[in-house]
Amino acid sequence: MLMPKESRDLRKTMKRLGIFLLIVFLFDVFICFLFYRYTELSGVLIGFIIICITAVLYLLFLLICAKIDKKKKERLEKSGKKDPFTKE
Repeated sequence: MLMPKESRDLRKTMKRLGIFLLIVFLFDVFICFLFYRYTELSGVLIGFIIICITAVLYLLFLLICAKIDKKKKERLEKSGKKDPFTKE
């Protein structure tokens, strides 16, 4: 059974991941269309390039999310207020 804080964090993570996947899927479709239409590359090579681009974007996304969470935690600690959703 998940604790309330874990459940909230999981929902936040799933929401971020869903938004990321939607944006990256549309970007990948656009890039794939451009590669397929205007280059003479094979489909396998285009797929490999798309996978590499997606992996780099995902790592960048994780880095940005970690920085956002860190700044949010620091701001919350600096303000002296306690998180209203935690029981401490």
